[in-house]
Amino acid sequence: MQDTENSSRTLGQSLGHMARSFLHALGEFAVRVDALSLEDKQPFKDMMAIMMSEHGAKLLTREDEELRRTLSDHGWWVLQKDINGPVKRELLRLGRKGNSHEIDTYLCSIFKEADGARLQKKTQSWFDVPYLNERKQVILDCLEAHTNGKWTLSIPALLPLVDGITRRFRQDHLRRSKNPGRAIHVDKFADYYRKKQPKLFGASFASFVRHNMYAKFDFSNGLPPSSINRHGILHGEIRHYATEANSLRVFLLLDTIAQFVRAFECSRKTPAMLKR
Repeated sequence: MQDTENSSRTLGQSLGHMARSFLHALGEFAVRVDALSLEDKQPFKDMMAIMMSEHGAKLLTREDEELRRTLSDHGWWVLQKDINGPVKRELLRLGRKGNSHEIDTYLCSIFKEADGARLQKKTQSWFDVPYLNERKQVILDCLEAHTNGKWTLSIPALLPLVDGITRRFRQDHLRRSKNPGRAIHVDKFADYYRKKQPKLFGASFASFVRHNMYAKFDFSNGLPPSSINRHGILHGEIRHYATEANSLRVFLLLDTIAQFVRAFECSRKTPAMLKR
């Protein structure tokens, strides 16, 4: 009888230990998944959406849609490589308060951590893109200016590179323009990006380009669509553009474009290499 009780106790302890270990492992897994960026989580969400009902899929993406609206309403877009679970929840919390300044401050703080290591890592990766590598010194000077709070220098020096890299991409990979003398090709790039990226990322990026940085600006009425409007800044019509948030916006816009271009060009090279 005693042996039976001991055996039952031992079995119960073993099962309890297994259950605790399982729950601990499950908790660690959940923490790791939560720490993944939106971009890394997207394939799992796509797979789950296929298996769920339409109502379930809407519930799954409800917070993502709120995040998209929050960022668009406050002059940002969905930074799919930089927003993970904790960052997303904080942005949603700030968005519900409706304070643009707090959202700007929070995003700037993320990119100032560890002496700006995140932004430095991003700019280093740009040099894999030939167009940007040819302008390496300009980029390094802009990064130094941004770090030192000289946003009057970093913003107008980086903005032309946004025009240049999208023009180069269009010339190399997209349909030829009917008006080759046209200076701005970012709108066409935004269209292509929106079609190729998941809706959450592509629509958000295209919205920022069209309604903020590259929105039409009638200089005669003196009312720019935003303080980061490219036309207003480079034509000398916006005076109060030089903020840390605006400088970060230009860096991150260029980073979004650079990473897409790099991935696109790598995908074009891979099939050619396989044929050898």
